[in-house]
Amino acid sequence: MDEWLRNLIVKKWKIKNLEFSFLDALLAVCITGTGAMLRLAVIEYTGITSQKLIGVMMDVFTAAVCSALVYDYTGSRNRTLLSYGVLMIYPTMAANSALMGENSSYYVFFIFLGLYCLERGEKWRGIIGMAAGAVLGAARLELSREVLNLGWPNLYEIIGKKMFVELYNQVSFLCLLGVLFTMVYILVKRKTVITKDLALQLFVFLAILIPYLAPSMPAWAGLTADVAALVYCMRWPKKFYVPMLHLIVSYSAYANGLNGESKLPMALYAVILLLLLLDTGAGICREIEKN
Repeated sequence: MDEWLRNLIVKKWKIKNLEFSFLDALLAVCITGTGAMLRLAVIEYTGITSQKLIGVMMDVFTAAVCSALVYDYTGSRNRTLLSYGVLMIYPTMAANSALMGENSSYYVFFIFLGLYCLERGEKWRGIIGMAAGAVLGAARLELSREVLNLGWPNLYEIIGKKMFVELYNQVSFLCLLGVLFTMVYILVKRKTVITKDLALQLFVFLAILIPYLAPSMPAWAGLTADVAALVYCMRWPKKFYVPMLHLIVSYSAYANGLNGESKLPMALYAVILLLLLLDTGAGICREIEKN
């Protein structure tokens, strides 16, 4: 019996290119249980609904996909398990599914599933996954004709979220499309090769940029960037401040949306996001120059 237990503990399993031991699997189960119990405690306090329970399940799937993405980028089991553990206790993910019961848990999963498929060369599965995520995310948005901000501290916190509302509502999406098409034009003109690293950097940059410029962004608009920033940090550990700062901004947006108050002015969080955009944008420029 003792020998059987020793063999079980040291035995290695392999799923595709991922190798793990019994202790790794046991740790993953414990992390999943901890994350689930954390969410269920909140759900029991705020009221159980099927939407919240499904959201908890989607959080587990999202954490698993993003951990697999980290493994593909780093090849490190430690970073993979750390990513899974952090995502299972990520405050904004837990608040989104267990406290707010928002359907954004679904679109985040499909977006990262699509990114994972694209990273592995499965082009059409990746496109379909990201398109499904984008459609689900867009379906959750509610455009407002009264204010330019529905909870997320975007650019309009700085310039005034109640000024020229109809004008900004009409032109902001056109400006955003202009920025995106300009980026595409520059990449094509320079004949830039989209490497794995550049793809991740672009994804993080766009995940921060789009809700920052688009109007009527709700408090959960930064959830995709929250998760993407963690993967970004696991690939480049020196960029640890990116997920930390973005998570502070995102959680403050949730707190403001739920309680109607913020410890700091929301305009300050908008400035922090602007600095993160400049930082990640500079990283993209350096990556392009290397190619």
